[in-house]
Amino acid sequence: MNRPLTLLSAAALTLSLSSCRVLSPGPTSGNDPALGARFTAAAQASGVTDLNLTPRRDGGLNLTGALGGNRFAVRVPPRWNGQGVLWAHGYVPPSAREKAPDPALDPSGLGKKQGVLSAAYAQGFAAADSAYAKTGYAVREGADATHALQGFLRKAGAERQYLTGASMGGNIVVSLIERFPTAYVGALSLCGVTPGWRSEMAYLLDFRVVYDALTVGTPYALPAVKDPTRPDPAFTQDAVNRAVGALFLDQFRGNAEARRIVNRVARVTGAARDPISFIVPLSISIVGLEDITKSLGGLGYSNARRAYIGSADDAALNRDVARFTASPESSAALDAGYTATGKFSTRLLSVHNLSDPLVPYRLQEEFAALVERAGNRANLVTQVVDARPVNLLSLRDSGPVHCDFSEAQLGSSWNELRAWVERGVRPQEGKNITAAQ
Repeated sequence: MNRPLTLLSAAALTLSLSSCRVLSPGPTSGNDPALGARFTAAAQASGVTDLNLTPRRDGGLNLTGALGGNRFAVRVPPRWNGQGVLWAHGYVPPSAREKAPDPALDPSGLGKKQGVLSAAYAQGFAAADSAYAKTGYAVREGADATHALQGFLRKAGAERQYLTGASMGGNIVVSLIERFPTAYVGALSLCGVTPGWRSEMAYLLDFRVVYDALTVGTPYALPAVKDPTRPDPAFTQDAVNRAVGALFLDQFRGNAEARRIVNRVARVTGAARDPISFIVPLSISIVGLEDITKSLGGLGYSNARRAYIGSADDAALNRDVARFTASPESSAALDAGYTATGKFSTRLLSVHNLSDPLVPYRLQEEFAALVERAGNRANLVTQVVDARPVNLLSLRDSGPVHCDFSEAQLGSSWNELRAWVERGVRPQEGKNITAAQ
């Protein structure tokens, strides 16, 4: 859900276009002296404001501006092949500010220096990404901003375009290829909320209420708040760290009660048995559930009839667990933004960590089953990456991480998608690409 890092640095000279008033022709790029003028004309036709064109050190062209008020960046290589790759970023905490994309950075690296956009740019593709109209839960806003950028690239001459995204961006990818079946020739979802936010919200809420019910009256209980959709000053990151840290430390020391709680929470929720996989969903519930509920105008997911199984005493668990009911309006809004249908004609490669503490791997399995039921499995390939092993003595540098991919794995995924689209070489279903070079 983060949005870092770098492609290539830009030179200093900047020409500016404000409110689509052409001040002077744009700079040239590589062997195409008309490229700047072409993008300037496309900007006028698309309603771009505050357009800036800056030469890149490699002879390419950086473009920044705003579409519908959303800042964007496009990196055009010196020998552009007339195709584009768009990136949809993930969830940004609602307390944070939506940053303007920087054409000198590669947000698709997911914490690494280079990612999908870098790989595509090196092969001649224009690489583009957009900010959204809001932070937090912003699937609709992200889809609107990204698709508007696709339209701008199309007007500039991009004959074919690929769509990529991570985490919430994976849900944006699915929503766009289902809604616009001819707009994108290929799509890549990384650690994506592919089936939709109903599944993600269910995981977060279920984990929270199950953990609360199974730890009540123990030293591992979380403080105060019993409604995870509402803020409580006592429910802090430090409180989560202390409770879960004590739970796993006592389990490590051989405490029978702690061991039972860890095993029961893991069996009921499907979470991995490590502190990171407990801390992350509980931490996200501090802010995330409140944000989603506020965005929807109410709780969109109901566990009122949910039967929780896997504990030693399921009857007691289902009696004690907190229950919440969704309003019809909020439930409909949750599906609209966005629950997948599984019906799309674009070739989609979905890559997921086998252990992801925030968007669990089972969501990829759920999405694959949905696509299968839609009779559309030919257009989906799923692949996996191992999680890092857990070292209880050094959690900072070990254990599962959301969207944990190397530069080599990101580049390999892009190349496999491109080969599938361009040459019909279907990627291997279920392939583990951990060792990708």
